[in-house]
Amino acid sequence: MESYIRPGCVILTIYLRLPNWMWDELDDDPASWIEKLISISNDGLWRKGWLYARVQDCLTLSYNGSLMFASPWQLVIGDKHQRLCVTPIAVACSSSVKFSVKGFNIVQPTTKLLCVFGDKYLIQEETQMLLEDSTVQQGPQCLTFSCSFSCTSGRGFIEVEDYDQSSLCVPFVVADKDVCSEIRMLEHGLNLISFDETSERIDDLMAYRNRSLHFLHEIGWLLQRSHVRATSEQPQYCPDRFPVERFRWLLSFAVDQEWCAVLRKLLNTMFQGDIDLDVPSPIEFALGENVLLTAVKKRSKPLVEFLLRYTATDYAPVGSGAGAPVQFLFTPAMTGLSNITPLHIAATISDATGVLDALTDDPRQLGIKAWKNARDATGFTPEEYARKRGHISYIQLVQDKIDRRVSRAHVSVTIPSTIDTAGKHASRLKPADQITFGVEKKQRGMNQTLSCRQCVQQVQQLAFHSRTNRFLSNRPAMLSLVAIAAVCVCVGLIMKSLPQVGGMRPFLWDKIRWGPN
Repeated sequence: MESYIRPGCVILTIYLRLPNWMWDELDDDPASWIEKLISISNDGLWRKGWLYARVQDCLTLSYNGSLMFASPWQLVIGDKHQRLCVTPIAVACSSSVKFSVKGFNIVQPTTKLLCVFGDKYLIQEETQMLLEDSTVQQGPQCLTFSCSFSCTSGRGFIEVEDYDQSSLCVPFVVADKDVCSEIRMLEHGLNLISFDETSERIDDLMAYRNRSLHFLHEIGWLLQRSHVRATSEQPQYCPDRFPVERFRWLLSFAVDQEWCAVLRKLLNTMFQGDIDLDVPSPIEFALGENVLLTAVKKRSKPLVEFLLRYTATDYAPVGSGAGAPVQFLFTPAMTGLSNITPLHIAATISDATGVLDALTDDPRQLGIKAWKNARDATGFTPEEYARKRGHISYIQLVQDKIDRRVSRAHVSVTIPSTIDTAGKHASRLKPADQITFGVEKKQRGMNQTLSCRQCVQQVQQLAFHSRTNRFLSNRPAMLSLVAIAAVCVCVGLIMKSLPQVGGMRPFLWDKIRWGPN
């Protein structure tokens, strides 16, 4: 049961859970069921004063527990579509906003506009005073007004009401700015005024509108409850925690719309303890909803990136001590039914390059490890699924990441002396009879193996360095020839010089005679 108070009355919205046959009976004769509801209650709320009730398209009026009037409800204001269009439908906390309200025949001498938020009216004016254009015009009429909001979050209502109590009402949400920007994406579908489409299209649009309005009601009520529980100085008067089934529906709607900010708000609210969960812990509930798997199936890269980096900032598991956040709740290696991971899903669907890129770029690099190692119940890895489906681009994408990751790690490869590419004189190497080389940037785990492509590259580099850096040291004959050449050059220089001999004239070596004479 939900409610809000207006001057002189309490307006209640009652949610009923009934079998289908009871809904059929309620539609056929709602007045008798309302009379039964009044008769079985001993509460003065139902049995004293006037009770105005509207069930579906039936209107009833009771006084002091007795049914006085019942008739079909007919809308006085509006048109056959019975719709009121409001912009914006979401407002940031601590801000001022200008509302625009559109509808058919909403400006009449007997109609007024009401804006309710929290426990008070923000505006209560005759519609004629708020009409944006006073000229007579065909089509929808537009009312405008401005309001300021405090830091309180929750749900408000904008109503256009006639004196006969028929009204059109649209909810709006007050929340964080990023949450509001996503919720406002619903405005286009909510504010379609005219239908020039087929009847099937009209049905689809009305179904979308009803679903969107239901979301606004639900998330607004959740935010309002959460705010009251967080700020109340008397916990005993706080509202009950939000029902889990309704929260599950909100979670599904946010994922379906691919909203990251709304999903973060919902998860944070859950970890604050505001949801009446049906499992022992919020972590178990979050993992059991398979949110990440759904995001992968929708091929939503932004949603996948958000989930892989989400942490619960206000939650610490029982027995963990003071509140360190739960680090990275969703991972690419988390398993679902039959040990299927998000990577398995991404490997089997088409047009999932962006999602796979996000899954293999998680903060702990679990996606790259799981690509070749995580096996489902049938024993296949994500890479093997991608190969079977012919998704070679997926395999190349992940392999390139693995190669870049290996190049940044410490690499040590032993090249035996029997490898031909090391040179013909490999037997003349150091006593260890091997060559090692490495690139040190960060520690590499012992269980990580080097790819074949990397081995080939290292061998080629080794062969090149062997030919250049060890050109002379590996060839002693060449070294001897160089030494002899150096001696010859020195002798030649001495013979071409002019030595000074004491007591004699200078002479040249090449002037000295030789031979038998």
